[in-house]
Amino acid sequence: MRGLAEQTHFEQFALDQAIFFQGDPSDRVWLVHTGRVKIIYQETDGREVILEIISPGEAFGGAVLFFPTHPATAKAMEPATLASFSSEAYTLFLLKYPKTILKILHMLGTRQLSMINMQSMAGERVERRIAHILNKLSVRAGKDTPDGRMITIPLSRQDLADMACTTLETSIRTISRFQKEGYVSTLRGGYLVVRNREKLEEMVG
Repeated sequence: MRGLAEQTHFEQFALDQAIFFQGDPSDRVWLVHTGRVKIIYQETDGREVILEIISPGEAFGGAVLFFPTHPATAKAMEPATLASFSSEAYTLFLLKYPKTILKILHMLGTRQLSMINMQSMAGERVERRIAHILNKLSVRAGKDTPDGRMITIPLSRQDLADMACTTLETSIRTISRFQKEGYVSTLRGGYLVVRNREKLEEMVG
C-alpha cells in the first residue's frame, strides 16, 4: 500500500475539463478523490453519450482493465481532485494484493450491468430510459430528504439528454412531465429529488 501511495499523483480539474480523450494511450489508472467524473462515448457523427458517472472512491480509465487505449473520454462533471498512478505500479499492486481484484471486478461488473441495461432500452420510449437513469442515480448517489431521495449530482437537462441518447428538447419535456405527475421535483443548482420511486420503477419495468 505504502509503495503505491508514494507513486500516486494528485491533480485538480475544473468543471468540464478533459482528463483524457477517447483513443488516448491508457498508461495510468485514475481514481476520484473529490468531485465526480463523467465518461463520454463520442459517436462517429459527433454526438456524445454519457456512459457513466464516476463518484469518489471509484477507479476509471482503460488501464483499469489493461486496455491499450481509452475506450471513452473522461471529463470533470464538477470541480474534482483526482489521484492517478502508472499502469506498472497498478500491476505490481494487484500482484501483491490479489484480493483487491475481487473488489475491482465487482465495481466494474456493476457498471457493465448498468450499461447493458441502458443498451437493452435503446429502442424503448425516452420516458423509460430517463426513469431508469433517475432510479440508478438515486441509488448510487442519493440522499434521503423529507421530500424524497435527492440525487446529489447536479444534472443539467443536457446531461440527462446525453445519458438517455435523446435531444435536449425531449429531456426538458420528459422532466417537466415527471414533475407534473409528482415523480420528481427540482432544487436550485440542478439537483433532482425522486419523490415517487415506485412509479419510476414501474415505468422501467
